[in-house]
Amino acid sequence: MKSVLCNLCTVANNRLLLFLFITIVSAGACRKTGVGPETPSNNNLPVENILAAAATTYNVSNNSQLNTAMSSAVSGDKIVMANGTYSGFTVTKSGITIQAANKGNATVSSGIIRLSKVSSVTIQGLRITTPGSNQTVDGESFRVAVWFEASNNCRLAGSTLKLSGQASGTQWVMLSGNSNNNRIDHNEFGSNSVRGHYIFVRGNRTGITIPANRTSWANGNGPNNPNMARNTRIDHNYFHDMAAGTGEIMVLGGIGVAGDYQNTSTVVESNLFVNCDGDAEIISIKSSNNTVRNNTFRTSVGTISSRAGNSNTISGNLLLQAGKSGTGGIKIYEKNHSVTGNYVDNPQDYGFVLGAGDSYASSDFSHAQVFNASVTGNIWINMNNRGVIIGHGSNDMLPPTGCTFSNNALRGSASTLLNLRLPGNTVFSNNSTSGSNPAMPSTPLTTSNTGPGSYSY
Repeated sequence: MKSVLCNLCTVANNRLLLFLFITIVSAGACRKTGVGPETPSNNNLPVENILAAAATTYNVSNNSQLNTAMSSAVSGDKIVMANGTYSGFTVTKSGITIQAANKGNATVSSGIIRLSKVSSVTIQGLRITTPGSNQTVDGESFRVAVWFEASNNCRLAGSTLKLSGQASGTQWVMLSGNSNNNRIDHNEFGSNSVRGHYIFVRGNRTGITIPANRTSWANGNGPNNPNMARNTRIDHNYFHDMAAGTGEIMVLGGIGVAGDYQNTSTVVESNLFVNCDGDAEIISIKSSNNTVRNNTFRTSVGTISSRAGNSNTISGNLLLQAGKSGTGGIKIYEKNHSVTGNYVDNPQDYGFVLGAGDSYASSDFSHAQVFNASVTGNIWINMNNRGVIIGHGSNDMLPPTGCTFSNNALRGSASTLLNLRLPGNTVFSNNSTSGSNPAMPSTPLTTSNTGPGSYSY
């Protein structure tokens, strides 16, 4: 406690001196010096520069000191957690940084980390092992470990998340409500053998009246849902060892029709996924205008799936599946998607699925028909069990409409590399199914350029 009290005394003195200094500077700036040019001075030094110079660092080593520091901190201040074990905490002050003194050695072992309606908060370098706790999120009950609640421009970085003792259904990191421009980067997630998601980017479905026929909303005529997490960036994380049957690695949306056609603009890029076997969908996209690009997937069961929503882009990903049972590539449903420049090597399930779909008015609606998808410049090699399938997976079996499939390379010993089960009016051009394997278009990511080891502060 002595350390924090000394900090508080220093803060009080510094801020008193700062107040007096700004008062003197302001008075000097207002005083006339006579006719003609004034003598150059520092009287016009921007106040924000003065405030930045006065930022305080709080060094804490236990929960009591941490709570005291969080009560006293103001924008620009930093709280540094010494090696040791801490309980979770709720951040209600904007503009502060909370970090481990030594990356990975300050452990949050209980409770939750909650960013509650704040902005410009950075949390970095922690080790998070808590089982989480039950919370009411967007009007629903969830068990959660790290929660971005209606917060903006915040960041979780360089941390190791390895939950222990959590109940089934625990969400490791959840972004909810009207949260904007947050970033989750350079973290490690895993391993996990309990049902849940590593990241869930969602919103609030309460108060939204869902139409019996979603056609109008799917065509862009639905209402704006203001309580959706938008413009989230998820990058340079290392996700690994999600056991079979535990769930998708991440869900983007996932609140049904109330979120499917909302432009949430999440970007998932430059992440490494290894042995992520939790579900048939590694990344499940259930919202619109999202981007999944330049990620590396190794021996991970399932696919990148644009399951619901429109105008999603899947590009430049490497899926290196090594013939592992249940592994796949990419599948898409609904409207105006772009799938370009991806490389899929040795999947045991379909390397790509361009979905057939159900009528939006169907009583047994499951997957939507694909409209106006562009599938170009992709490479599928070593497809030795199943190939690429055009028109698959629904009750009504409505064929893809207005799609193009061009400049793609397909290789392998599967009996049918390009299965035109229900192609509709899809236009095919300049695709190849023979010859040597094209080269991998980029270098796979490793733990040297993802996760906490690639992050410094």
